[in-house]
Amino acid sequence: MEWYTAFLLLMGSFFVLILLGIPVVFAFFGVNIIFLGYFMGDAGFDLLIDSVYGSLSVFVLLPITLFILMGEVLFRTGIATKTITTLDTWLGAVPGRLALLSVGSGTLMATLSGASIGTTAMLTRTLAPTMEARGYSKSLSIGPLLGSGGLAIMIPPSALGVILAVIASVSVGKLLVAIIIPGILLAVSYVVYVVGACILDPSAAPRYDEERVPIKERMILTAKYVLPLSVIIFLVMGIVFLGVATPTEAAALGTAGAFVLAACYGRLTWSITLDALKSTLRISVMVLAILAASQAFTQLLAYTGSTSKLVEWATYLPFPPILVIVLMHLVTLILGGPIGGIPLIMMTIPIFLPVVKTLGYDPIWFCAAMLINVELAQITPPFGVLLYVVKGVLPNTSMGQITRAAVPIIVCNLIVMALIIVIPALSLWLPSMMLK
Repeated sequence: MEWYTAFLLLMGSFFVLILLGIPVVFAFFGVNIIFLGYFMGDAGFDLLIDSVYGSLSVFVLLPITLFILMGEVLFRTGIATKTITTLDTWLGAVPGRLALLSVGSGTLMATLSGASIGTTAMLTRTLAPTMEARGYSKSLSIGPLLGSGGLAIMIPPSALGVILAVIASVSVGKLLVAIIIPGILLAVSYVVYVVGACILDPSAAPRYDEERVPIKERMILTAKYVLPLSVIIFLVMGIVFLGVATPTEAAALGTAGAFVLAACYGRLTWSITLDALKSTLRISVMVLAILAASQAFTQLLAYTGSTSKLVEWATYLPFPPILVIVLMHLVTLILGGPIGGIPLIMMTIPIFLPVVKTLGYDPIWFCAAMLINVELAQITPPFGVLLYVVKGVLPNTSMGQITRAAVPIIVCNLIVMALIIVIPALSLWLPSMMLK
């Protein structure tokens, strides 16, 4: 069988199973079992068993579970909500105050949890009704919420970033550090959009009188809720940047810090702890099962010759190499909505990374842009999952209104992704400064 026939069969079968509503993990395993048996016979099943064991017995996967647990503890104990309230006291009568609060809160939540769906749902449930009551336009109330929720992918700790690093066989620590500046640029672009929209149309975010909190009380709240979280953020990323600890060790320290902080606030109960552990277990099993299935899928692509032939084909395309990179991102964007972040990365990275390396580009740079693309796919109509999360939280808001609100945020993401592609230093400078 020719390599391109095998490639189309593998990809086509996976797409059909996904469109039929088969869960991603079963779709991956189904394709693996059928085609490993077809191409390799009994040896294919031995390879599947070995690949499942080999893909999960990897030390660098531990941060995924630990980051999820850390976020669960901080959300379920209410510490995250208290921090948002504290940030609100500092905004005063700034135009578009609540929209800016959603951006600031999304950025903060992104440093505490890698779950974009959970962050978007929480922020929408908390802030959208208030913005609606204050007369905010749909674009300024929903748009920043969509963008800010997606920041969980781009600002460490990012569980999806860890998964991407593992699949791409790049340093987890370097990739997590590499996405810091792109994540901040995204947040800044949302702030610029909100401020600009308020200047052009003040009625889109009407000002309102708010009881001013005395500066002394604001300082006390900041010291009580914001500074302790800053310590956890340092435990997660600062010590990795300084070369003191590995991402796994940092994730363990951050999780331990979350438990200690919750206990100090008197919010850590057995019920909350059990709920956090159960939720972490459910999410972790799902993620790790998909990872296990993807490893065999990668080996199947290599066995059929698809990977090597695609690299050879892309190398001799009569286009500038950067255009090949742009085409890869375009494919990622188109597929990202209906497929979703994790399976998208698992399908494309084994195919794209060898081409990226052959063309002479840094895989860390490509992966950083890839994560922006995955975030963009989550808010791009008609399949963006975060659009439906907002719809679920705000059932009286039409999909048309949500889609129109997403357009400016999509433009912000495209601008930042273009900057990362054109100026690689934006994602590569911080990793180059790492001490280890």
